[in-house]
Amino acid sequence: MKNEKKKSGIEPKVFFPPLIIVGILCWLTVRDLDAANVVINAVFSYVTNVWGWAFEWYMVVMLFGWFWLVFGPYAKKRLGDEKPEFSTASWIFMMFASCTSAAVLFWGSIEIYYYISTPPFGLEPNSTGAKEIGLAYSLFHWGPLPWATYSFLSVAFAYFFFVRKMDVIRPSSTLVPLVGEKHAKGLFGTIVDNFYLVALIFAMGTSLGLATPAGHRVYAMAVRYSAYAAIGCHHHYLLDHSERDLRGLRPAKRGQNRQRCA
Repeated sequence: MKNEKKKSGIEPKVFFPPLIIVGILCWLTVRDLDAANVVINAVFSYVTNVWGWAFEWYMVVMLFGWFWLVFGPYAKKRLGDEKPEFSTASWIFMMFASCTSAAVLFWGSIEIYYYISTPPFGLEPNSTGAKEIGLAYSLFHWGPLPWATYSFLSVAFAYFFFVRKMDVIRPSSTLVPLVGEKHAKGLFGTIVDNFYLVALIFAMGTSLGLATPAGHRVYAMAVRYSAYAAIGCHHHYLLDHSERDLRGLRPAKRGQNRQRCA
């Protein structure tokens, strides 16, 4: 692959198609939420019921690929000709922090309880079988399998960026050894890049959708207690400590539970 330097800017065939697709889908969703909910549930049901087995085997193959990279003939290979900028421990923590999205923080901590209370396959809630299924699904989604997938695919990007000196990081560029440079830079590569960007945008949207209510709740609780004294001193009213008001930030009536400033 030739190391061709390109000017920075927007490439229309990669930028505009995903933007248009996402814009149309968002407009259709807002236009009719009920119909969008039906379509989304139907697509989700089709993907999980028909292609769920392929997704599971894909994760298993990625795990074996990761073991092959770590313990195989390429275990001692260095990507690039420079010394690591950070220590191995620092890289591990940075990669973990960059991949720890709202889904991990929110859904990863409660998924096991979700499957215990509403188990699949007709199992009895809170039974031993439900607990085993809940633990298995949680480890499958948040355990070694996804991290092995991230690591395996990141090596492919790192190879083309640091060894082949690719100046633009695109999924299609990693397919050059498989389909050739002509197809990777042609229509096939453009479709791959567009599909990747659409999936990436919706994946980020999922994380934002999970993070917004959770973040709002955490922020509300933090503001409630950190602003307690300031509200009481400067505005002469405090937040009611009833269990009902833990759901929001409704202030108590003026003069109620008044606290004098120190």
